Amino acid sequence: MIKVLDFGLARHADAATFDGATRSFGTMEQMSSVSGTLAYMAPEVLRGEAADYRSDLWALGVVLYEAVSGRLPFDGRTGFEISSAILREVPKPLGSSVPPGLWAVIQKCLAKEPIQRYQRAGEAQAALEAVQSAAIVSTDRATDQSGPRQTVLLGARHIHVKSGDFLLLVGTTKGAFLLRSNAQRARWDVGGPYFHGHAVYAMAYDGRAGQHRIWASTQSYWGTLLRSTDDFGRSWTNPQEATIRFPADTGLSLKNIWQIATGPADEPDLLYCGVEPAALFESRDGGDTWTLVRGLFEHPHRPRWMPGNGGLTLHTIVLDPTEPRRMYVGISAGGVYRTEDGGRTWTAQNRGIRAMFMPGKYPEFGQCIHKIAMHPARPERLFLQNHWGLYRSDDRAENWKDIGTGVPSDFGFPVVMHPTNPDCVYVVPVESDQFRCACDGRLRVYRTRNGGASWEALTRGLPQDGAYETVLRDAMTADALKPAGIYFGTRNGQLFGSRDEGKTWRRILDGLPAIVCIRTVVVDADRPRAASSPRARSHASRKSRRTRK
Repeated sequence: MIKVLDFGLARHADAATFDGATRSFGTMEQMSSVSGTLAYMAPEVLRGEAADYRSDLWALGVVLYEAVSGRLPFDGRTGFEISSAILREVPKPLGSSVPPGLWAVIQKCLAKEPIQRYQRAGEAQAALEAVQSAAIVSTDRATDQSGPRQTVLLGARHIHVKSGDFLLLVGTTKGAFLLRSNAQRARWDVGGPYFHGHAVYAMAYDGRAGQHRIWASTQSYWGTLLRSTDDFGRSWTNPQEATIRFPADTGLSLKNIWQIATGPADEPDLLYCGVEPAALFESRDGGDTWTLVRGLFEHPHRPRWMPGNGGLTLHTIVLDPTEPRRMYVGISAGGVYRTEDGGRTWTAQNRGIRAMFMPGKYPEFGQCIHKIAMHPARPERLFLQNHWGLYRSDDRAENWKDIGTGVPSDFGFPVVMHPTNPDCVYVVPVESDQFRCACDGRLRVYRTRNGGASWEALTRGLPQDGAYETVLRDAMTADALKPAGIYFGTRNGQLFGSRDEGKTWRRILDGLPAIVCIRTVVVDADRPRAASSPRARSHASRKSRRTRK
């Protein structure tokens, strides 16, 4: 038997045609603009509020519930009883025959408040696809001993790396590039593009235990994958499926990897990834397998986190070098969260940070954090670039102080620490939320050397006329050489660098795709490689040909 279901969009029909599942609000059509099939109407529609696409996602939840159970989630003998159930009651659980992930999707669609539902139809689609994938892919992988496959990128230009070389890892919306120089940083060799056409929002270098591993996340039509190379780009892991994935019971699917962070030196197999939708993943075997950090994912605030302009993302991971169980994360738009117990429990740490788009300007959480920075020599102090606002905390994020006086705009994305001076910070202001380009068309880096008490513009060598550039949150970094180098890339594909702490700048490259990530590396190829993980052991016998001149 086939039953045709609708989304509550039917118009007035004669009362004689009504039966259980198609009881309508037709009698109200003369009194108001409300019409349609009552059982599929969202609470806001019944309250007389404006409906939007999230009301359709409510109706989708009703249809899904009915399709898997054969009954409506909200029912009654009269229109009044049905309306009351929609407004006040929760749907009855569907039982063990329904996959937990599908039940989670239905519940999210049937959230009473529109802000707590999926905010786009694509999010609901992705969640359903994740549930479908979990149902058709076997969870028994013990028989697969092949390990990650490798791909050799013959078409890309490669760099030749030796001990003491300096590298820039550059991720763009159309691939990754590796730049090599020496300690003088005057001339550059360029390798790439790697993963031509894929967006690379996160890169990291892992030199722990003597390895030389570069990590990169690649996003394309085929999904988001975490890859690595141990030979500076000549070959990369080529996983046949995503190693980072949301468990089926979450009803979510991975959209992007925004941050890759390595653990302490004495835990060389510990890695973290921050992803979209906002969550933290952890690996304890060198990246072979990943688990969702449930303590943060199941935080009671999570249902009320709101997607920022770039989505609901966990984009910053900051580990305290003096306390290995303390960690900070930045979430757009959730705020700053801190754990003191390695991720089991988390607290919101947003006191003093404004949220200009919220009814209350200083909420407990919900701020759109853009970036957090900490200096390892003073881990109790943190600096933060917010969606409107520059801040400093001197008490491990318990309280935040506004330090935005002296910059042309306190809206921006990156915040970068000087490698040796914990009072020195670099930012790149943009004009506004609506016009996210350099203020007045002048590309200026601002530096403070007194913890934010005052700021100075660094412009020598940067374009000061018609430079409508944007520098994104991970597209700026510093090196640890002397004098320190500062680097940033723009959405227009220009890469700038300073080898004298920002006094003077030069354009290193232009014509790249939009730059979204930059990392620095000083290569020490003389350290012995430690067999710290299955993958590291498999490469332990390889000689230094990876770093030949």
